[in-house]
Parts: sequence; C-alpha cells; structure tokens
Amino acid sequence: MQDAPQKLTWVSCRFDEMTPHQVYSLLKLRQQIFIIEQECIFPEIDGLDPLCDHIIALDGETVLAAVRIVGPGIDPDHVEQGDRPAIGRVVASEVLRGKGMGRQLMIHAIDHCDQKFSGKAIYLNAQLYLKKFYQDVGFIQFGNEYEEDGIPHICMERPA
Repeated sequence: MQDAPQKLTWVSCRFDEMTPHQVYSLLKLRQQIFIIEQECIFPEIDGLDPLCDHIIALDGETVLAAVRIVGPGIDPDHVEQGDRPAIGRVVASEVLRGKGMGRQLMIHAIDHCDQKFSGKAIYLNAQLYLKKFYQDVGFIQFGNEYEEDGIPHICMERPA
C-alpha cells in the first residue's frame, strides 16, 4: 500500500468544473470502493453527478476522497430527502483510511451545505455500520433500518 500524501488540496466544485482526469479518477475511486471492495453491483453512474456539487480531496490531479452533495428535489429515488440537501457517495481511498480524512471530508461537506443551503437540515443514507461515524459529526438516525443494494442502511439527518 502506498503512503498517504502529506498535503491534500480540497476543492468544492460542480461536476463540469472538474478536469477530465479528475472525473476519471473520481469514478475510478468510487468504482473501486463501492463496486469492487463492497461487492455491490449497482448503477454507480446514475446521472446525478452533473446536477450536484462535489467536494474532492486531490493529490495532484488524483482524487483520493470525495463526497457528492445533492440539492433538494434533484434525486427522485429518495423522496424522504424532502427539501434538504443530501450528502452521498462518501468515499476515501485506502491510503487515507484510519487517518481522520473521512471526518475532514464530512466537515468540508457540512460546511458547504451550511453555506449553500443555509438554515436547512442535511440528509444522508448511511450504511448501518457507519452510524457512529456519522453521529460523531452531528447526524441523528430517523426511521427504521432498510436494505439498499444488499447493504443495511439507515436514514440520518443533521439538524439545521
């Protein structure tokens, strides 16, 4: 395993503001984690990326961590999101794990939501095993556990 980079560049952008290399790197990272590591066959490229904001952590042009922020009313498959922004596709490269980067990524995403969607709660679908991680950054579970793409999930909200 390669060493984690000493310093990452954090970027908040729209999908069409990324370079082609960054887009490729982002999709490759999400494929590696969600489809290969988690052995979950699902339509990872779902048509929402061009409609969303993205927070990416770069080492040069390579995306090592990312999150997608879906504005209210954009995702028809998650009506429970309501009029809240949603954080999703939270992903960090293997080289960053255990170094607090997931927390940094979420703090960047929460700050972005607070600035762009001031006064609104933030929604997310969490894999059940990450419940404590999300609670530690202010999210609260609502509703019951459910299965999505073969993985136990819960709905969570970070109050405004």
